Amino acid sequence: MQQKNNNPSFFDPKTLIAVAAVAIVYYGWNTYLGKKYPDYNKPKTQTEQTGKPATAATTSETPAATANTVDTKSEIMETPTTAKEFHFENDKVSFVMTSFGMGLKGYTINNYQDKEKNNIKLGVSTTDGLFEMRWAGDSKPLAFDVAEQAPGHYVGTAHVGETVIKRELKFNTETSSFTNTISVSNPTEDFKKGFSLLIPESIHTHASTSFLFPSYEHQDFFVTHNGGKHDTVNFSGAKEDVVKDFPATSLVSVSSQYFAAAILDKSEIMPEVKLNAQINAKTAMAELVYKPASVKSEMTFSEVFYAGPKSIDALKAVDPEMASLIDFGFFGFIARPLLYVMKAAHSVVGNWGFAIIILTLLVRLCVLPFNIMSFKSMKAMQKVQPIIQGLREKYKEDPMRLNQEMMAVMKQNGANPLGGCLPMLLQIPVFFALYRVIGSSIELYNSPFILWITDLSSHDKFYVLPISMAVFMYIQQKITPSTMDPTQAKIMAFLPVVFSLFMLQLPAGLTLYMVVSTLFGIIQQWLIMREPKTKAVTA
Repeated sequence: MQQKNNNPSFFDPKTLIAVAAVAIVYYGWNTYLGKKYPDYNKPKTQTEQTGKPATAATTSETPAATANTVDTKSEIMETPTTAKEFHFENDKVSFVMTSFGMGLKGYTINNYQDKEKNNIKLGVSTTDGLFEMRWAGDSKPLAFDVAEQAPGHYVGTAHVGETVIKRELKFNTETSSFTNTISVSNPTEDFKKGFSLLIPESIHTHASTSFLFPSYEHQDFFVTHNGGKHDTVNFSGAKEDVVKDFPATSLVSVSSQYFAAAILDKSEIMPEVKLNAQINAKTAMAELVYKPASVKSEMTFSEVFYAGPKSIDALKAVDPEMASLIDFGFFGFIARPLLYVMKAAHSVVGNWGFAIIILTLLVRLCVLPFNIMSFKSMKAMQKVQPIIQGLREKYKEDPMRLNQEMMAVMKQNGANPLGGCLPMLLQIPVFFALYRVIGSSIELYNSPFILWITDLSSHDKFYVLPISMAVFMYIQQKITPSTMDPTQAKIMAFLPVVFSLFMLQLPAGLTLYMVVSTLFGIIQQWLIMREPKTKAVTA
């Protein structure tokens, strides 16, 4: 009789499952990064682009907007050819407030620098001012007669026919925010067309053209509308122009992962928001529009403005609702506690890298009982392997009976083939939560760790951490009990390389977490493996 080949086939179900698992993880991870952070790695030329000083050029019309000019345009008082400017600067911010729309030009964050050591700029535009006010549908800002009450405190008056608009803008040096109050007297029916407040921004260019290594940086619109719904609209990675409207908006921002310019509505009349990003022109605009359904002789509108780092403490100091600008995603309920634990650790050790290590050890200790359960289950599976091999030989012509007998043996010996998956499933939410925490926490921005790691928010420029993680994962695989056949083991041996490739362009802080977590797993596995080996069960 011809002897049948009992060597494991590549088309064995377990092998196919392992291949599918690797493919799903690979494709899913790249799809997630590609959608969330799809920018391409090019030299940064837009991030630090400086806004032009407010001059007569700021009043030039945008051709696309002239068709929508309001009917009362002819009634607007003659616009001055030169804007009146007011300069403000302290240790945190500097800006120029102009009489054209009372918008801010050259808004600069003085205590944060980009990767090229230039101060961060927000609201970058050659034509529009940050928080500029204009008549809805008009391409020109309202021309205000402005008086400076005190440094950072401005009051302006504009006239549109018989309608008088008074705007008061006051900068809070403690929170680096603005309170904005707009009072409208004697509004006509044309006022129902409304007015707008603007957040302009340039679209940055980033560094990676690789599908496998998409750029981590991104720019988004963030909108809170319809009683608390949150929407994030990415525009830095869009392939075509972005045009979106949202009704009943309470909060809108234009932001990167670390900085934001935002408007929080505090008025009785709920505004709508219009989002627009021109990909070829590399410009983005969020426009908050008030359109009152009826007019009264006196009307008041109030807002809070913020332009600065997305620090959860700073945002809460401005207004608790501002804290939602930091989008921790689906696992936000895990991310927020992790952020506070990491901040508490930093208050003790004074270094964010060591704070991440402490957080990692705490997370690993929390899942340690489940890891021990997993190890015992895998040991039990290893113990019954001789019996299972015998059953496979005995019932190789009867798959249904084979499965029944295998389940009976595993149940009798307390073995669970899925027991090893539990710790991994528990750590996946933590991984994604930490991914969002480290990816959005301004605390890690430009924060050094040790030696060559000078910025935990940037990738490891020498790739020491990703390579170390691959080595540690390989060692962990070798010392971990396994019931896989040789073909499956060869496939799984590629996982360290795959995960290491994933980590190449991710922040060093996140890779540091993965390296420390894997090293902890090796030590844990070595200690557990020191237990006396259990003899294999025989049939």
